[in-house]
Amino acid sequence: MSIATARKKAPVAVSRRGRDRRADILKAARAVFLERGFLGASTDEILARSGGSKETLYAHFGSKLGLFSEVVQGELEMIFTSFAGHADEAPLDRLRLAGRGFIRQVMRPDAIAILRILIAEGVRVPELTAKLRDEAYGKIMRRFAELIANVKAAGECRSDDPETLADIYLDLLQGGTVFRRLLEPDFQMSARELDAHADICLERLARLAR
Repeated sequence: MSIATARKKAPVAVSRRGRDRRADILKAARAVFLERGFLGASTDEILARSGGSKETLYAHFGSKLGLFSEVVQGELEMIFTSFAGHADEAPLDRLRLAGRGFIRQVMRPDAIAILRILIAEGVRVPELTAKLRDEAYGKIMRRFAELIANVKAAGECRSDDPETLADIYLDLLQGGTVFRRLLEPDFQMSARELDAHADICLERLARLAR
C-alpha cells in the first residue's frame, strides 16, 4: 500500500473536542506501534485504547499508514525542538548545544524503536521513508546548516558550504552510535557520554571546515 493509494482524508472539524479526540488517537497509536510495530498494530486496538471511532480515525489520518506517518512526524518534531532554542548563546555554542540535544533525543528508547519500525517498513513502503526524509529529516538538516552558517558569519568557520557540513555533522553524530544502539538493545550511553560524543563530533567537523 502506498501513500498515494491511502484512503483520502475527509474534512476535519477544528473544535476543541475534535483536537482532543485526534490527540487521544495519536497517543494510543504511538503506544500500539511501539509495542507491536507497524504490521502488528491494528486500528481496532488503537481505537479500543483511545475510545475513538473508525470514522474519526479515517477523517483525521486517512489510514493506518497515515496515522503512523503522523506518529513519526511527531517524534521528529520532538527531536527538532530539542535544538531549536538557545538564541542567547554565541553561534558556536548554539551549534554545540544543538548537537547535544539532537543525539540525546535520537538515542531515546522510543526514538530508536520508531527508527527500527521505519527500517523494517522502508522496503515495503518506500514512499513513507522518502517523504519523511525529504520533509522531516530535511528540516533538521536545514536547521543545522543555518546554525553552521551563523558560525561562519561570526568568523569561526571558513567553509562556504554549510549544507554539506550539516550533512556531515549529522552523519558524525549518528554514525556508529545509533547503528550500535539499533543492533544492541542493551547498549546505553549516559547523557554525559552523549554530550562528550557530540562535542568530539563538533571538533572533527571544525577540522574539516578549516
